[in-house]
Amino acid sequence: MFASFEPWHVVLLLIWLAAVVLFIAALISIIRAPRASTGERVIWVLVVLILPLLGSIVWFAIGRRYATAGDPPRA
Repeated sequence: MFASFEPWHVVLLLIWLAAVVLFIAALISIIRAPRASTGERVIWVLVVLILPLLGSIVWFAIGRRYATAGDPPRA
């Protein structure tokens, strides 16, 4: 059954698992963001669902900081 199993398969599996964990963590973080409005949460969830890896990374790099900060920046 595992005759064609190569060590690089383990690497790919670990990368895939990390991406899934990041995706789930991003969704939970978006839902629990204290300062984000419902509309902002919906938009972020859609971004993460459409672009799972990139959307999750952008959420943790930019979105989370904005959604959990004291007052949102004024334009």
